[in-house]
Amino acid sequence: MARPSKPTEIKLLSGNPGNRPLNLTEPRPTGGPVRPTVMTPAAKKIWAKLVTAMPDGVYTTADSHLLAAYCEAVAAHQRATRKIMEGADEIVGSTGQTKISPWFKEQADSARLIVTLGAKLGLDPVSRQQINGGEDSGRNAYTGDFDIN
Repeated sequence: MARPSKPTEIKLLSGNPGNRPLNLTEPRPTGGPVRPTVMTPAAKKIWAKLVTAMPDGVYTTADSHLLAAYCEAVAAHQRATRKIMEGADEIVGSTGQTKISPWFKEQADSARLIVTLGAKLGLDPVSRQQINGGEDSGRNAYTGDFDIN
């Protein structure tokens, strides 16, 4: 199955490496991302750090819900990891046998979602190479970690 084509804006930011004609009439969403009102507190913290870490103009209002889903996946992964670290790595089933905690499944599922959404948002190293953010305004100088604690 062929890879889906990139939006014209991404091709322009990448310098149009294929030198193919660009669709300059492609719709362009305006405005920066707007955080949805329904997000967990942990995801809101991740949102704030993520949006300030990326260059201006990379994300638009059309990306808001995709960004929110990514932030919720990161928050879920961190919550599951924290539970496992607190000792919730095994549970006792109804018949008394020891089982692997469902937090491992939550951790793995959210990790897969982080990888998938992160690639769409340009958050993995390979995708990030394709984005040239242009001039650095200095506004997005976040250098801390993305831990929610």
